[in-house]
Amino acid sequence: MPSKLLAQLAEPGAKPSGEALAALSGLHTKALHDFQVIWGRITVARRCEILLALQPLLEANATLDFSAVATAALADPDGDVRTAAVPLLFDDADPKPVILLLDLLQTDPHAPCRAQAAHELLGYAALGATEDLPKHLMARIQAGVLHAHRADADATVKRTTLEALGYCILPEVNDVLLAASKTSDAKMLASTLLAMGHTCDGARWSKLAERGLDHADDLVRTAAVHACGELQVQSAVPQILQLAMDGEPDTVSQAVWALGEIGGTDARAALYQLQALAEEDAELSEEIEEAIATLDLLSGDLDFDLFGGADDDDAEDTPGRAAI
Repeated sequence: MPSKLLAQLAEPGAKPSGEALAALSGLHTKALHDFQVIWGRITVARRCEILLALQPLLEANATLDFSAVATAALADPDGDVRTAAVPLLFDDADPKPVILLLDLLQTDPHAPCRAQAAHELLGYAALGATEDLPKHLMARIQAGVLHAHRADADATVKRTTLEALGYCILPEVNDVLLAASKTSDAKMLASTLLAMGHTCDGARWSKLAERGLDHADDLVRTAAVHACGELQVQSAVPQILQLAMDGEPDTVSQAVWALGEIGGTDARAALYQLQALAEEDAELSEEIEEAIATLDLLSGDLDFDLFGGADDDDAEDTPGRAAI
């Protein structure tokens, strides 16, 4: 890494340039050593600023790799610095950070850092639920998040690990979710509903998810909408449509997404109704179009010719999900 870029990172008060930040990608031994020398000389606030500035770069460009920087920052004595480093570890194509995240979840003394580790493990648990993660790692995630949910006193850790448990095939999960559904804490109830959705067990959780649509708290209603979408609760379509018409922006977006996931004639009609009402809202219109496309895909109504793909004869021979 050029010394001038390192010096720029160390300069207090100056916003680090995109060039200097991008140069932190893929650091090897010599460059990493030089970075760590500079790192030890700058303030905690500056260290956090640099790490936080790396996150949107990584989201915009998946070819960047800040794992070496993040791993080095996890040795920082300041908990906020370690917390800011954790999101830079996640890589949906590389499960290596799982063990490190599990160690942070179990041992880091800073609760926000443990909560951030739990959040990243939630992403890996979602991968494991679709068998995009080695089974031995999924087994370790299951054990780790269950232990943390039971043992950690931090409320955010408990909620996030509960959401991760929804992806886990463990005999204890159903009892944990049922007990959590009786809470009076809105945030915990929202996480419980999200976890129920993650199970994809509509036979067990659909009624509780649908009941959440009537809750007084908007956070709970939004989580219930998402759960109904994942569980494909057909009977929830009228309520979800009403929330899409009257709810807060986050609830509206979740409602549109859920209608696309639920599918069926009623959900399609609801999306068309929303589409007619959202003509002047470009962002919402795009979300509705995406939901309709999802519904078409799940119902087998997608026109492959739009993509220059299979003709009608080919489409008939293509296996797919049964029509909803």
